[in-house]
Amino acid sequence: MTNMRRGTTEKAGDLIQEVLEHNNLLKPYRHYELKKKWSSLMGNRIGKYSYIKDIREGVITIGVFNSAWMNQLFMYKNNIEEKINDFLGEKYVSDIKFVSASKFPEKRMINLADDYEFVLKIKPADIVLAEETVNTIKKVSDNCQEGLKEKIYRLQVAAKRRSKAYEAEGYIPCSGCGRWIKQNKDCEYCLSEKNQEKKVKLTAILNEMPWLTWEDVQSLYQRESFQEKQYDEVRRNCIYRLIEKVYHNADTKEDDLFLSIFITRKKPHELTDRFITNLVNKYRNNA
Repeated sequence: MTNMRRGTTEKAGDLIQEVLEHNNLLKPYRHYELKKKWSSLMGNRIGKYSYIKDIREGVITIGVFNSAWMNQLFMYKNNIEEKINDFLGEKYVSDIKFVSASKFPEKRMINLADDYEFVLKIKPADIVLAEETVNTIKKVSDNCQEGLKEKIYRLQVAAKRRSKAYEAEGYIPCSGCGRWIKQNKDCEYCLSEKNQEKKVKLTAILNEMPWLTWEDVQSLYQRESFQEKQYDEVRRNCIYRLIEKVYHNADTKEDDLFLSIFITRKKPHELTDRFITNLVNKYRNNA
């Protein structure tokens, strides 16, 4: 009996995930769950003194309650990134930023669809579904555990009504991500995703060759169609991230070398140890 119940529960869980994914709510839901379960995921040592302040385009911003723990979290950065990616079930994190925070944020209601919903003139609740559609949904929900049948049924009916409302107002699903967009319009979400992919590639390139100028990148990576503003943003973020480590005395000799190269655009053999030390110390907090 226990095994049967577990199997039914697992099927219901899979079905809920399918419904969320079909309606483009799975990623926002996982982000919400990540924030909610931060303390238990990270453990008392990290979770007690920090929280997720923001999640945006692969960048996780973590609020930290005191400077002593800020230094510690820098040391655990790779471990934190790995845990977050494991929790989300994908290699999502491109960077983690640590910022000072005085207290936990106020609790608030979260609308999982906020990031891509449009205001509709037609209310989804007013849409009447065809009998065949309703019967198909009912067949699916009838296979669920007794306590979940009604919830799954209502969830799928609401999703189908919303789809019909979008179609009635001239929206179409994006071929890339499935989000609703106006016909003949680019999907802002997919454009953002592509932009993020370019920035991830540029970050890898500059972390390997931090002396590259924009002209160098254009010449060496013509096929990638990078934009200058992407290069500027990535280079700036690399510099800020290293300065942040230096400021909190969490830097290594390699960090100092890379920071000096990023700032001067000179190659390693062109920099002396003394020059590197003098440059880096300008950003160090000696308090």
